[in-house]
Amino acid sequence: MRDTFIKTLLAQAKTNPEIVFMTGDLGFGVIEDFQKTVPDQFINAGVSEQAMMGMAAGIASTGKRVFVYSIGNFPTLRCLEQIRNDVCLMNNPVVIVSVGAGYSYGSQGYTHHALEDIAVMRALPNMNIYIPADSIESKKLTEYLCESNSPSYLRLGRSGEPDITRDLKISTPNKIIDIIEGKDGTILFVGPVGIRVLAAEKLIRKHGKKVSIASVPFISDLDLDYLKAAANKGPIVTVEEHSNRGGFGSLILETLNSLGLTYKVKIVASKQLNLSEIGSQSFLQNQNGLDEDSIANAFMSCLES
Repeated sequence: MRDTFIKTLLAQAKTNPEIVFMTGDLGFGVIEDFQKTVPDQFINAGVSEQAMMGMAAGIASTGKRVFVYSIGNFPTLRCLEQIRNDVCLMNNPVVIVSVGAGYSYGSQGYTHHALEDIAVMRALPNMNIYIPADSIESKKLTEYLCESNSPSYLRLGRSGEPDITRDLKISTPNKIIDIIEGKDGTILFVGPVGIRVLAAEKLIRKHGKKVSIASVPFISDLDLDYLKAAANKGPIVTVEEHSNRGGFGSLILETLNSLGLTYKVKIVASKQLNLSEIGSQSFLQNQNGLDEDSIANAFMSCLES
């Protein structure tokens, strides 16, 4: 997913000199082609994320489309005030790119666990959030963001995620992407954790139930018709590699409530247990309730209640 983003952005930058890529001294091994091919559109701001975000906003205010790249919490939480004041409140066309969502950098410890970013970023004015599930969605969203002028947040996995979605049609920017269709309810997910959701669907099938599985890459502008149909069909389970506070699941609850619908929703998200624990991404997912058994059990419990 990370490699796809860089390759796609480079292809766009070759024909669009208004695109600028900034890094906080990270990404080497991936970004060199961009730096060598369009050096005038590349800036290494060093390990100074707050200054980098202020620079990005200033450059963007001249009409450039600036992509600011770093890992996990560094381009979000570390420079939150600059994002709020310089990017969002001034409505500058900056794309904040965070690579390593959730537990992607699990072995680096809690400082690198990106589990609060969705909640924080969706609270900011003018900010649009995009969360691809795989390289297919990552490519399409990057192309889309090159044409957009809104403050945006692109939340990427680390690398090597399998492709699980079909082609994303950006002509419908708020589209929810169906992967499997079922009659007994719906599981909505954001990001690469979708591979766990697909494994959970197989467990649910063993119980004789058929559940719809869908990726939601656009979370600032939801497909309300889809949500209405899902709520009328049966229970909705949301899955995210993020805290259960203020994230994607909270957004779905807020949206359904605003529509005045009767619904049954269960949020599957990180329990954030034992914050000092380190390990692989899959290990930490398992420890914090993001394994396929937990997802399947959450859906089955909705049917039984």
